[in-house]
Amino acid sequence: MANDTERALELECQTLLAGSPYRSPIFLPTDKIALPDKVRGLRHVARICSQDLDAVYRPRLRALREQFKGRTRCFLIGNGPSLNETDLSVLKDEVTFAVNGFFLKARELDWTPTFYLVEDHLVAEDRAEEIRAFKGPVKLFPAYLGYVFEPCEDTIFYNHQPRKSYPHGFDFSMEADRITYTGCTVTFSMMQIAAWLGFEEIYLVGVDASYVIPDDAQESKDYGVGVLDMKSDDPNHFHPDYFGKGYRWHDPQVDKMIEAYGEARRALTGTGQMIYNAGIGGQLDVFERRRFHDLFPHARKPEEMRAAQSGPAYPRLLVLDMTASGNGTATGEIKSNLLAGWPADRLLQIARHSWDGLALVRPDGAGGWAQSVCGQDDARQAAQAFEPDAVLYRPVPDVPWLHGLAMELLHALGKPVIAWMMDDWPSDLAGRDRDQWLALEPDLLRLLTHAQARLSICEAMSANFEARYNAPFTALANGVRPRDWPARAPHEGRRLRIRYAGGLAANMQRASVLQVARVVEKLGQAGHPVTLEINTKPWCLRETAQDYARFAHTRLTAENRSPEAYRDWMQRADATLIAYNFDAASLRYVRYSMANKLPECLASGAVLLAHGPQEAATIDYLKRHDLGVVIDHESEEALEAAILELMDDPRRRQALADEARAFAFEHHDLDALHEALRACVAEAARSRKGGLPEAFQLYELPPPSLPAQAAPVQTAQAQDILEAAAGQSGEMLLGVLLAELLLRPEATRARLCEDVSLMEQVDSALDSRPEDDRLRAHLLARLRAGEEAGGQLRLA
Repeated sequence: MANDTERALELECQTLLAGSPYRSPIFLPTDKIALPDKVRGLRHVARICSQDLDAVYRPRLRALREQFKGRTRCFLIGNGPSLNETDLSVLKDEVTFAVNGFFLKARELDWTPTFYLVEDHLVAEDRAEEIRAFKGPVKLFPAYLGYVFEPCEDTIFYNHQPRKSYPHGFDFSMEADRITYTGCTVTFSMMQIAAWLGFEEIYLVGVDASYVIPDDAQESKDYGVGVLDMKSDDPNHFHPDYFGKGYRWHDPQVDKMIEAYGEARRALTGTGQMIYNAGIGGQLDVFERRRFHDLFPHARKPEEMRAAQSGPAYPRLLVLDMTASGNGTATGEIKSNLLAGWPADRLLQIARHSWDGLALVRPDGAGGWAQSVCGQDDARQAAQAFEPDAVLYRPVPDVPWLHGLAMELLHALGKPVIAWMMDDWPSDLAGRDRDQWLALEPDLLRLLTHAQARLSICEAMSANFEARYNAPFTALANGVRPRDWPARAPHEGRRLRIRYAGGLAANMQRASVLQVARVVEKLGQAGHPVTLEINTKPWCLRETAQDYARFAHTRLTAENRSPEAYRDWMQRADATLIAYNFDAASLRYVRYSMANKLPECLASGAVLLAHGPQEAATIDYLKRHDLGVVIDHESEEALEAAILELMDDPRRRQALADEARAFAFEHHDLDALHEALRACVAEAARSRKGGLPEAFQLYELPPPSLPAQAAPVQTAQAQDILEAAAGQSGEMLLGVLLAELLLRPEATRARLCEDVSLMEQVDSALDSRPEDDRLRAHLLARLRAGEEAGGQLRLA
């Protein structure tokens, strides 16, 4: 049966190719495209050419021409190295055309181009997901690329044909709505479309017309133009990952490009339209040159652009975090993903080892991480010898030996600090271990007050923490690279293999995943083809194996897969699972957390099934963006109905999976997130501010036997602590006062109302600090909260 289907597809493919107006291999799918996708794509090309060009796309092109009437100039942006010396920020309000890998440069900008073109089928195939995820511009694609790109509101297909004058010359169309011609470069297509749209001044930027072929480039000539592949960085464009490292590209044929540009210049002579080269440097001298800085006098000059990039792109970063990068935990994997590519000699982590030790963690140079066990003194000496430019610290409870060392180093090193919170452990700790919370809270406040940047795991956490700590937070979570998640086989049939990858912590997911297993078991016993596969950590397996022993349709494993094997495992699922417990204690911990595997579940091509309370940020995020199937109430009946519906409707599974993939590639792009983290660290490092003020002892903790509710909170305790702090520095007084206002607000305000001298010292300490000082702002907010509550305290 499968062979018959494949033969039918082969026959249809040959029929479509025979009837296509495009016969040259440079316009057709390569072997990278699977046969079913190739047939679907060629059907789309046939429809575009026979119907949609006239019915849909030519009218849309003509509407664009009307829209841009009156705009006299535009800018065609190439992707040469000179783009890194060009201040593109000044083009924000101009009409701009961009091509191919410009989405890599767009991450640095606060604008997107007006138009975006791709005409090379190798670029389209290799970068399809990134191109789909690039939102903002009107996308203009030749009709033959309909085999890669589906119809979309932002996409216009146009009739692009081989040059008529081959091999003796080139043709420049002045009727781009009807036809454009090839010119050995997509820039030639931009020129034809820009001229037809009516722009009188067409400026080239970044069109350097200069290429070198790296020594490791391997060339194949399956058709007339050489196809190149290489492992080294791309030297010919603004970004080292533009081509190379697995991305195919055509022999640039610069002599042919120059010949085509000459035809463009001749075609526009006498029309009142002109093409100018406004690029910086480069080898293109066909067109009259115009200085970019004559057009934009306020643009940064090339030397300023070079100076801005001359500092190390990657500062020396010391990471202080309990979980080692790449150790398979959620927090270990997010660091591994976001720090991937950081130079090995510019990155050092101090992590927990075993239950009470430490380890130094470094990139191993092969995409992994190397650990070496060490003691406190060794870790301290390694951190000081490393001489970091910035320190990233993720504070967590229950590791006092690491936290103590971290706070000591943050003070001793005196370097800019970035604080990262990945869950709401403060709320959880205050409820379960008040003694430890009383010890950690002052350090947390000191850290968040003096950090140059504060990172959270999602927007919900940022919003809550900003209100709680009166300081801005930036959300930064895990992501995916589209090239790592190719399209998978379509959903078919009723079989539903649900896969869950992650922890089974009692205060996070355990009860919820177990509930899903019970429903799967019930359906499986009834004869439905559904299974649940759980891959977790060894300690989770040991703790929960007995819970799943009675289930015949759930398999529990603890396999340590490579990233490639993990992605393959996820993509061969029919559904992936995200789950959170519904109880209050779990919710207190996960309310503002974002599932680390969420982007991977979305990108997998499997439909996402989510089970948990809507109050949890991850569940709320999925519901708000209509991603997957979400069961946000504790009901086995609802779970059963949802699973049966997914089994019975593979088309719905496919539609949901396609929507999720597109969303993940647009909103959770790992390269963009990596760049956001790098930029954050670089900005902190450039500030040269940093370090934490010297630690001060705020509390003598009640003995362990004292119940939490009996811990003293009277005015007398606030009085003793504040009196002790008043005899020290103003910094210490304000730090102590802030902690006391958070822990004992009423008693502390009462103490201030009673002691005029103390209040004067507080006023003096506040006046000595700058207006934008975060400690000052946070403290004033707490004091004013007392006024609004009707207290007697009044600020001077």
